[in-house]
Amino acid sequence: MVSDISDTRTVRASETAFDIVEFLQTENGAKLHEIAEELDLANSTVYHHLNTLIKRRYVTRDGDTYYPGLEFLYIGGRVRDRQKVNRLSESFVEALAEETGEQVQFIVEENGFGYHVYTATGEHATAIDSRPGKRIYLHANAAGKAILAFYSEERLDRIIDTVGLPALTDHTITDREELVAELDQVREQGYAYNWEEHVEGYCGIAVPIRPEDEVLGALALGGPIERIKNEQSKEALTQRLRETGNEFELELKFHDL
Repeated sequence: MVSDISDTRTVRASETAFDIVEFLQTENGAKLHEIAEELDLANSTVYHHLNTLIKRRYVTRDGDTYYPGLEFLYIGGRVRDRQKVNRLSESFVEALAEETGEQVQFIVEENGFGYHVYTATGEHATAIDSRPGKRIYLHANAAGKAILAFYSEERLDRIIDTVGLPALTDHTITDREELVAELDQVREQGYAYNWEEHVEGYCGIAVPIRPEDEVLGALALGGPIERIKNEQSKEALTQRLRETGNEFELELKFHDL
């Protein structure tokens, strides 16, 4: 869910700490002077922030290079399993990946982005980066469109206004009216496609998971365009994904979420 924080006061020191962590994550590690230069901060300021983060286990140091710490992995695992729907998704993701041989994910929305919760890679999959916690743009992904299609117009507008519709490939939908038209179709048919909109040469199919009126996430399957867009494969995989989605929703109805 997107939060409007435009009028919310923030703590600059906290923002700086998160800026440092995000830079370390983006660069896969960095030296003190590199961080200071990138963030336009004094070396001494960065040094004190890094020492604090190391003390709290959120940053680790190897020689003169700093990296995000494994404490984030610990927290991420707890965050992922906080919701029962996320825990229950694992078995369906793994079973579908084994059956189809493709890469399968369960994806949820938070703050206007999609996040990979569970991923499994089948025997014949052409795997792309879909590690747990990976953040994606909803408008350029089949799972994202399967989720957005069942949001209110107000909520959809808020996400578009906050996150935007950036072009990730030449095939990405970047026009609001075109996206809304496709979401109408997704809502009517109950599934979504992504034809090279997120990664060139890679396609996806997704179904929303909504045991009641509220969409909780999306079950998605992806693979190379020559295999997924083949008419026979597309129909068979879409049907199997819908069946698995129905099974997942039925399982959720027996659990108090």
